[in-house]
Formats: sequence, structure tokens, C-alpha cells
Amino acid sequence: MELPTTTLSDQPHSPFDIAAVGEPGQGVPTWARQRVELGRVARLAARGEWRRAAHRAHSLLANVWNFQLRAGHDDVECPCCGWRGPAFLSLSNWRAVQHNSGCPGCDSRSRHRGLTLLLPDLLHNKPAGPSLIFAPERALIGLLDRLLGDTLRTTDYLRPDVHYPGEDIQQLSFADNRFAFLMCNHVLEHIPDDRAALRECARVLVPGGLAVFTMPGDYHQQQTQALDKPDANGHLRHYGLDVVEKIRAAGFGTVTPTDMSAGRPARYHIHPGDMAFVCRK
Repeated sequence: MELPTTTLSDQPHSPFDIAAVGEPGQGVPTWARQRVELGRVARLAARGEWRRAAHRAHSLLANVWNFQLRAGHDDVECPCCGWRGPAFLSLSNWRAVQHNSGCPGCDSRSRHRGLTLLLPDLLHNKPAGPSLIFAPERALIGLLDRLLGDTLRTTDYLRPDVHYPGEDIQQLSFADNRFAFLMCNHVLEHIPDDRAALRECARVLVPGGLAVFTMPGDYHQQQTQALDKPDANGHLRHYGLDVVEKIRAAGFGTVTPTDMSAGRPARYHIHPGDMAFVCRK
């Protein structure tokens, strides 16, 4: 397949330092950090935020059990950075508690660990040409650099430390049929018009190009839940399986929902129902 000639406006216009992407993991929580967390739980309870307080208390107890009382066990492994230990960090928000979530070494979550195992096989079958990663993250950028080499390009609306800063996914500046591969990992839930964003992703992808989207949701449910206002994580919606038709309508010929936990070793703790939507234009 012959790709369009790169124009000057398509050239990266910002330096990119892989080593500077994101922050390292939190490390194994100490007793001192656990006491600080107990104070946060108490303040939430004092403000009457009972649900958040209960979820944080639940996570706190799980982390004390795993990292103080079971220290020395070697039950989990992060495929992103190789860290091993008794468990991944238990994390929580207003919605739920997620046990075995954050990696103390690289801050990977279930979705990063799933993508680390999924992407090498997928990228064997992408067309030749440049690749675009929206909102690059520390847990994945090393892998992407190894897999994509000098075709790797990154973009973000707010961050300046990417190849293409200031790009609005709802209205990209790139030419049609520009990229052979693109990935949006937990981006679309923050975007006011996700239909426009998906149309733009399809527009800049070459015919036959590969795209991977992940979004938080409950994929046992059909309908996406739109939120009246952004939640504490800045999410505007909680996706359901109707997103498959939304992606197809944007211009993708095939959309394959893929449960990234299927067939993966339990020690990686890729949570069941953590989906990647693998698309071809």
C-alpha cells in the first residue's frame, strides 16, 4: 500500500523524551503511608462522604494485609516492568474498589498489563507507516518504542512533551490517511464529543489501518451511561457494548471487542471484562 507523502505540517514539531513520560509507580506502601491514608479516610467520613470513605477504608485494609502482613510473598508479576510482590495495590474511587490494580513499580493498571500482552501480536499485522499514540503513558511507552521504532508519534491536548502537542482529537490537524496505527487508551471517556473523535481517528487512519481503543465501562451492559457532569476522574460517560456500533458508524469496517484477560496468567491480574476494541478501517 502506498502511503501519502509526508507534508511539513505532519512533521513532529516538539521534542519527545521517552524517559520523561509519566511518573514511576508509588512503590510498596509503608506503615507511614498507610497512616496518612487512614487520615484521608477519616477526613472523608467527617465531611459525610461515606461512600468514598468506605471504599478508601476497604482499599487501605487490603493494602495493609498484602504489604505489611504478607510482605515477602511473590504472587503477582507486572508484564510491563517486571515488578513482583504479594499483590498489586488496591485502589478506589467514588464508584468502586479495585483490588490488585496499580503496580508499585510502574503504576500500570489492568488495562496496561493487558495491552502489553496484546499489542505485540496485533502489531505484526499493521500496515507500514507512522503510528499515533494519544496521551502516552509510562507503563506502555517503552513497549511501544520497541514495537514501533522510529514510526512512533505521540500527541496530547494539554501536555507539551509529545511529538504533536495541542491536538484536539475532535478536530485533528493531520491529513487524511496519514497513520497506519493509532491507539487511544482511556481517552474517549474524557472527550465531550466522542463521536467526532472517533470520526477523526478513522479519517487519519490509512485504509486497512489498525486502531485500538480502551475505555472504562461495564461491558455486561448494552447501554453507555452518560454523566450529568464530569466525575472525580473527569469521565463524561461509562461505556457499554453499544460503543461497538458507535465505532463502526465513525468509519471503521471491523470492530472486535477483546477481553484482555482471556487466557492470561492469573499472576498478571488483568481483570475480567477489561476490554480492548480492535478496529480496522
